[in-house]
Amino acid sequence: MKVRPALTAFTCAVALALSGCNLVGGSSESGDDADKVTVTVGLVPDPPGASQFYRQQFDEFENANPGITVKVLENPSDQQLNAIELMFQQNNAPDVFRAQDDGMDRMAARGWVAPLDEFVTPDFLKRFPEGSMDPATSGLHRDGKLMSLPLVWGPWSTLRVFLYNEDLLKKSGFAQPPKTWTELEQMAAKISADGNGKYFAYAPASAKAPAVEMLASTAVPYSVPATGIDYRTGKPATASGGMVEAVELHRRMQSAKAMMPGWESWDGSRAFKEFAAGRLAMYPTAPWHVAEVRKLAPEIKMGVAGLPVPTTGRGAYLPLSMSFSPLWSMSSKTPHKAESWKVMDFLSSAAFHKAYYEKFGTLTALESAWKAEAEKNPDQAAILKAAQETMRRAPNPALASKGGKAMLDALAEKKDLKYTDASLRSIVKNQPFAPAAAQLDKELQSYLDQVSARFTAKGQEGSAADLTFANWDPLQDFTPGG
Repeated sequence: MKVRPALTAFTCAVALALSGCNLVGGSSESGDDADKVTVTVGLVPDPPGASQFYRQQFDEFENANPGITVKVLENPSDQQLNAIELMFQQNNAPDVFRAQDDGMDRMAARGWVAPLDEFVTPDFLKRFPEGSMDPATSGLHRDGKLMSLPLVWGPWSTLRVFLYNEDLLKKSGFAQPPKTWTELEQMAAKISADGNGKYFAYAPASAKAPAVEMLASTAVPYSVPATGIDYRTGKPATASGGMVEAVELHRRMQSAKAMMPGWESWDGSRAFKEFAAGRLAMYPTAPWHVAEVRKLAPEIKMGVAGLPVPTTGRGAYLPLSMSFSPLWSMSSKTPHKAESWKVMDFLSSAAFHKAYYEKFGTLTALESAWKAEAEKNPDQAAILKAAQETMRRAPNPALASKGGKAMLDALAEKKDLKYTDASLRSIVKNQPFAPAAAQLDKELQSYLDQVSARFTAKGQEGSAADLTFANWDPLQDFTPGG
């Protein structure tokens, strides 16, 4: 669900922090407008078309709430948090802003996020699936306080699917998508050879080869590619067999010229554009690509399936580690809390969620807004089926304990210890991944020891024990405390 608008958006956001510039919407405060309250919303305009969508939705909100004007600040997704931070530092923060996952925690740690509990009513909570707003597992609460509201369906953020062009597969004699990694490798070689430069079999989704993490999560616990740690043991495991083989699979396909040339420079939208144009036969991806392909090529014979699994058998399921991912937060600095809540309440309304679903094909947090329609749509029904068949509940240290949260925050500060860059070098330069993985594990263990010692010296919670869930079976649903 990402697209990067022009850099001028960020430039204007910075200017706003310094001078009060408005980017999208809102009129000058004169005459009757002077009596209105202006609520500023900082967001990322994705998927494609989101700028116009949000403006239209907020226009409807303003019509229903004539005392409130909504101004929208747009920032590219990779600059959103920095822009929001700058605005807070300049005492010109947005009243409502988009901050996902670690980004929300980053803002909350600075005291910039306002708890929402004073506004929430039982009727409001009933909008969401039963039990999904439990503070222990919602993903939106911190220390029992509601700090954020969601937009997308719980599984949407971590579900990954496999898209394939039925016609291109049939040209090479394949009636079904690959079920295993061996089938994927063999099919990719034949399809690219048959394409003879006109089309190619496979690409790892974008420049950082996120397909490696997607496929690895069917072989090893999701925590291994995500953090480098196996949550069953609390120890580094980048060198584990399934993780290494996920990289080696891509290295072999790259060496055999089975992957589409140039993927190393792709942004997050290039894969679905190539697929829609009939130049890419198959690839793993986040589910939002399905709707983007359909917009570009309504008649394409696109199949949506679960990810291929290791030839030796599935070793893990994709994770459901919380009910939702955080998205919308309220600034603790806003002088207009009641009006800001009205905007957030609107962003969590059935009408908004239905409109978002109808515009983008994204399954949202309010299942009642879309489920009946989605079950009639072949693409979306396939997404629902993939989620049911390939996802299981998984532990989340950040929700389990303060120590777990502290350890994950520390890991997030050392992105160089994650597999990504070493994996990319291995694939592009055709170098074995295992030695690099072993070195990463060694460095990661040293870092964990240092962090644990630092926390102990300060009397703070946080150690490898907070990353350990010894009874967790990644082939079964995880039960907290079970």
